[in-house]
Amino acid sequence: MKVFYLPKEPQLVVASDVHVRTENDDRYKLLCQLVDEAKRVGAKTFVLNGDIFDFFFGWGRYFRLKYSRLLNSLDELAKSGTTVWFVVGNHEFGLEALERHHKFSVIPSEGRVWKGAGGISVLIAHGDLLRPDFWYNLFRAVVRSPVVNVLAWAFPQGLLDLFTLWFASTSRKKDKYRVLNHRKIIDSALMRLKDSGADMIIFGHFHHPYDESKDDGTRFLSVTSWDKPSCLVVGADGNIERVHPAD
Repeated sequence: MKVFYLPKEPQLVVASDVHVRTENDDRYKLLCQLVDEAKRVGAKTFVLNGDIFDFFFGWGRYFRLKYSRLLNSLDELAKSGTTVWFVVGNHEFGLEALERHHKFSVIPSEGRVWKGAGGISVLIAHGDLLRPDFWYNLFRAVVRSPVVNVLAWAFPQGLLDLFTLWFASTSRKKDKYRVLNHRKIIDSALMRLKDSGADMIIFGHFHHPYDESKDDGTRFLSVTSWDKPSCLVVGADGNIERVHPAD
């Protein structure tokens, strides 16, 4: 099994778009190992940047039990002194409920600015709101509405899990034919970065390894999906690297 090895005392570790489906997934086991590794090396901040699961409903005890190993590992990481963020992805719902039971912070999809040593500031956002269209915004508003959350909570959680995993698989097959407009994505990231006042943005969602620097010193980085597992790491010296697991 592959394992992650992180540099000592990194300022920031960001993973995104793991798309775990069950607690027996190899991706899930590798993600838990990454959390443990972040604790071992003394990471200052650890961020799960959305779409960690193919589906997760935080108000349902079923899902908290299903993924208790990861949630408990995040708690242990937070107890060790690491700042832990869980950014809401478009596959996660009701994550705010986790703050009632766990010690990490839930961050909206729009993201939050992280500030590290040496004056570095990074906007960390999931990315689904960089280029939303009307229909996506409408769909997002409906599925995240209080009414739908109550219905989801009342629905048998095991069946909800099966249905949403089926829906995610069907949707992903269509994504294979989706063509990304890279220029528009970068332009949208530039506007979000300018609005935030940060000098760098890290996002996910698009499953593409963006890495661009501008003449003014701003930089755009994305965390790829775990079809090929990796994470972004800001080292103690401020350098950024994309770390892949080793055999």
